[in-house]
Amino acid sequence: MHSAVGFWGRKPKYLNSPETETFHKSRELYGLYEARKFNQNLTKLIIVEGYMDVVGLAQYGISYAVATLGTATTAQHLERIFKMVDEVIFCFDGDQAGRKAASRALETTLPVIKDGKQARFLFLPEGEDPDSLVRQEGTENFEQRLQEALPLSDFFFRTLGEDADLNSLDGRASFSNQALPMIQLMQPSILQQMMQEKSANLPA
Repeated sequence: MHSAVGFWGRKPKYLNSPETETFHKSRELYGLYEARKFNQNLTKLIIVEGYMDVVGLAQYGISYAVATLGTATTAQHLERIFKMVDEVIFCFDGDQAGRKAASRALETTLPVIKDGKQARFLFLPEGEDPDSLVRQEGTENFEQRLQEALPLSDFFFRTLGEDADLNSLDGRASFSNQALPMIQLMQPSILQQMMQEKSANLPA
């Protein structure tokens, strides 16, 4: 696989092409050209963390993965993706760094998501990445994990609820005070309305 507008290397880590007038890391995606080429009816894309994850998944027939070019996923990335497909699946390592990256991706996605579009979040077993895991368990098992990825709303409430005592009025009020401003950043949609209602009416 190749990038049509930039080059990369693996020593010492990633050596990416510099920004130019035609090459912007904030919106370019490694593997996107191939994903569109090999999937005439492309409906979803997986965003993984590394170039070799894109290559490894493609070797096992999962040819709809892309990676950002050494940066976190941006709103520009997502806006470009959602013009092409209705669903994006973020795929992260299950360690603390992966959780932090997922939280950042969630914050980036909230203002971009619209009705008819879907974002989901998949966490792999700690110590594994997509390349290593698909080699261990095969295409079918990895695709089953993709099908079970958490919808954005589930990940949102699970993440914010981890540090809140939802069994107390004070805890639920604190949760809502944190959640509602984030939900208000979303574009007007049925999903936004449902998330607002759930945040304001947490079960006792």
